[in-house]
Amino acid sequence: MADPMTLDDFWQTENGQQLQTDMAGMSQAEQATMLNQLQQAADNGDLSADFNTDSMFLDSQLAEEARGEAEYYQAEQAKAAEAGDWEKAEEMASNAEYAMEEVKDHGGDVADSEIVEAQYDQMELENADYHQEIADDKAASAEAYAASGDLETASMYADGAASEATVAADYGAQADQGGTYADQTVDTSSTFDATATVDTSASTIDTSSSYSSVDTTTTE
Repeated sequence: MADPMTLDDFWQTENGQQLQTDMAGMSQAEQATMLNQLQQAADNGDLSADFNTDSMFLDSQLAEEARGEAEYYQAEQAKAAEAGDWEKAEEMASNAEYAMEEVKDHGGDVADSEIVEAQYDQMELENADYHQEIADDKAASAEAYAASGDLETASMYADGAASEATVAADYGAQADQGGTYADQTVDTSSTFDATATVDTSASTIDTSSSYSSVDTTTTE
């Protein structure tokens, strides 16, 4: 078995010099993945003058494809969160986590904290979606009671819907909206307006954009 060597020593070999020439045609991201893999080989004592790097080229390409997917999914997560679509945002966070695992599996450099953050995102967004479903149910009940003329009960359900929507938004805002790879330009701190006044003069509740208290001053 060939003697193990450091990465600096490897660059001085014929194989290492040829590899540097080959890497010149790669993207910076792919070069970074290659270097990461070579350093891992050196740390493990596997790097030698006749070290075979053929598989590393394919791994570098696959790692960067997966990194691109992670960036895409995290950006989509941010968009979904901005729109208050917590279910989709959770799905995108899950996809991003899987893609980052793929980067890591192919020798790419991914911080464990990024993967953990994606996992926490999923938990926060799952909670947001859960409370949003409750808010939607309460809003539907409020609308039904208002339509029947029972404004007192409608008001109770509308208040409950507003409260649940606020909780959902709070959970959604706690999720990291996109992570390191995404363009973080969205604001999810106030997706839902739970303070607006709902007009029940026509015995209906408008839940298209917010949940709030029912105006029970309407005379029957």
